[in-house]
Order: sequence, then C-alpha cells, then structure tokens
Amino acid sequence: MSLGNVKLSAHADLPSIGIVDLGPTFSINPNPVSGTFFYVNLNFTEAQYPEAVIVINDILGKVVFSYTIRKSDYATSQIRVDLSDVMLDKGIYFLQIKSGDATKTLKLAIR
Repeated sequence: MSLGNVKLSAHADLPSIGIVDLGPTFSINPNPVSGTFFYVNLNFTEAQYPEAVIVINDILGKVVFSYTIRKSDYATSQIRVDLSDVMLDKGIYFLQIKSGDATKTLKLAIR
C-alpha cells in the first residue's frame, strides 16, 4: 500500500502590529551615585516626549525629587541632577521620566 506524496499549504491573514512605544529611553551615570550629583542621558527628543519630567521616588513610592526637562536640556541630551539640597539617605530609589502617558523607570542606588 502506498500513500504517495502529500502536499500541505497554509495561509493566514494576521493583523499587523506596529512598533510599540516603550516610553522615553535614558541612562543614569554614575549609578550607584556616591556624590551629590549624577547625570541623566536623554536618548529621545522634545518632539517625541514634550513636557517630560524627571521624578525620583523612594522605595515606598514617595516623590523625593522632581525636575521638568527644559528645552536647553534636549539640546545637550544630558541633565546634571544635583542632590545636595535633597539630602537622600543611602539606599535604592526609582528614577522615572514621565511624558503624557509614557513612563520609563530605572533603579537608582545612592551610596
């Protein structure tokens, strides 16, 4: 008994999925922070995320620092964050950049 050759084919019309915006990308250096300041390097433009704000929350979610990103900050792509007036205790914090509905969070360690 011979079955011969069997040919199968399939076609599916799936909806296309666009690029998902995961929020503004940025980096922190140095991290951990051992002095009174650090830098936030912006990897986005004002056109992408206008009226962006840097927010630092403690481990319980309390806002301990807030800074509105200015037009001049976008020009240099780097923001010097001075913590000398904030007096943060050593530990783990969460630095967020928020713009509209987009939020991106990184862990920030203070030594």
